[in-house]
Amino acid sequence: MTKEKENEKTLDKADALRHKALYRQSLSVLRAAEKSLEPQNHEDLFHCHLLSGHNWRMLGDFNKAITHYEKAELHAKELQGKARQADAAASLALSHRAQGDWKKALKLLVQSEKIYKKLNDEEALAFVLWSKGGTLRIKGDIDGAIKAFSEAKQIFTRLGDQHAAGYCLNGLGGAFRIKGSYKSSLSNYTRAHTLFRKLKDPFGVAYSYCGIGNALRMSGDHKGALQYFRKALKVYKRIGDIVSSSYTLWSSGKSLALMDKRNEALDALKEAEKLFTKTKDPRGKIYCLLSRAELQAMKGGIKNAAKLAQKALEAAKEHGFAVEACHASGLLEHFSLSLVPNPHGISNPKGARVKPDCYKELGLKMPDFSVLPVNIP
Repeated sequence: MTKEKENEKTLDKADALRHKALYRQSLSVLRAAEKSLEPQNHEDLFHCHLLSGHNWRMLGDFNKAITHYEKAELHAKELQGKARQADAAASLALSHRAQGDWKKALKLLVQSEKIYKKLNDEEALAFVLWSKGGTLRIKGDIDGAIKAFSEAKQIFTRLGDQHAAGYCLNGLGGAFRIKGSYKSSLSNYTRAHTLFRKLKDPFGVAYSYCGIGNALRMSGDHKGALQYFRKALKVYKRIGDIVSSSYTLWSSGKSLALMDKRNEALDALKEAEKLFTKTKDPRGKIYCLLSRAELQAMKGGIKNAAKLAQKALEAAKEHGFAVEACHASGLLEHFSLSLVPNPHGISNPKGARVKPDCYKELGLKMPDFSVLPVNIP
């Protein structure tokens, strides 16, 4: 076997392990491969660093992912291949997005999109559209996200890439939930789940478990939601995905709070906060601030609750998170009304309604702010 074939076989093995969600095993193979590669072997080193970036991103270490993606970008420039540079930039975008910088992510994705269109690379273009969908969702452009996910799904379906089409379904499930279309959300997540079980994709299955749980949560079935969150967490723990675990824990805490299981809700929230801190996820921290504000208010500490909600609002505005800023504004308006504690949470005795205009401006369904905790999507 030639050295070239041996390198190709090693990288294929690492990629196969990654697709099975065996991220650390994949990294072990890649570290050994990198040591054996000649410095001038830019092609294989490009793939080595790109795959390493993918693994670290899935493990929630975005700084390490960024380091590898930037190295991949340097090798791509040495190869003078526009496609390789676009691949590195698109992947880099996902790590910046995960750290809350959707503006930088979107800029990189637009650059890659232009290159892929010139090269008529449909598969790569679909990947960028999928990535844009998630980025626009974080920005707060939910209609734009739905459009991007739908376009990506059409291309992946035409190309016969079932895995990628499944992730588009998961993306659509999340976007429809934020919009307030809970039946559409559940439908997309359920279709994704069926597909990923058939494909034996553990991450895809766990992603859809969490999505189904959130769709059930928004429909008021908190007992059913918790069952799906537990299933998701079990898989995420097995594959070492702390990024997805953190959001699943937050969702679990929200359902528990809505079931008036406040101590259990607080335990889940604390676990989520630890992971959000570890992954340096500002958006996740904002959701935790909002939940803490509600739990504080439910104990009668309105002033402290308002401070937490104000902190969440300021952070959301700083990062340009439109949806999260809207949630924070709604809570602040709720706290500003004449509120009193009651056995079922906090409600406004005068019947005044919270009406933040931002939901209408974003084209979203406004959650019910009349009683705490608020079931935000």
